[in-house]
Amino acid sequence: MIGEPFSSIHMAPSTVVYRLTAVLVLAFALALPACSVFSTRDPEPPLSGSGSFIQPDTPEQVVENVTGAVADMNTLNYRRSFAENFEFQPTAAAAAREPVFASWSRSQEEQYFTALAAAAELSTGHSLQLNDESFTLISPTRFELDATYRLLVNHRRSEAPNDVQGRLQWIVEQRADGLWEITVWTDREIGGVPSWSDLKAEFLK
Repeated sequence: MIGEPFSSIHMAPSTVVYRLTAVLVLAFALALPACSVFSTRDPEPPLSGSGSFIQPDTPEQVVENVTGAVADMNTLNYRRSFAENFEFQPTAAAAAREPVFASWSRSQEEQYFTALAAAAELSTGHSLQLNDESFTLISPTRFELDATYRLLVNHRRSEAPNDVQGRLQWIVEQRADGLWEITVWTDREIGGVPSWSDLKAEFLK
């Protein structure tokens, strides 16, 4: 009745259970958006074997990538630093002695370094030292690096030098996507010591 106290109102057990179940379902539904199980995660960085490679947004970063690829003997990173139309101009002595340089391209550059890395596998202490570096602006999208070098590679080819020295000139150009790469490499010998050209020829024979 209307005037009857609340304590005297009785509900059937099935009605109580139904209402309690409805309340629990509603509470669970409201809690779902805050539940971490169903929340979105930040994307994980992609798996990559890039090692020390950095995006070459500047000519200097191209130099860093080549230096790092030599130290790691990383063939992928080495290859990524050179243009599709790459040209290599060896020392005068190597050009006169080695016919392989008559048609040297990016393909030969990749083959030589892959063979070098295989011969240096499981060894450490590889390094490329550049000294007296100077960058010259040729145009807004073209730089020239001039430097002396010393390359040390601990490989297993007894007939090939593992310590070469000389002077290099790299033409570094900017691609349409804004990244930089080496398009032309000129090698010069110093004092008759084995040069980088000599090392390349030995590993492409």
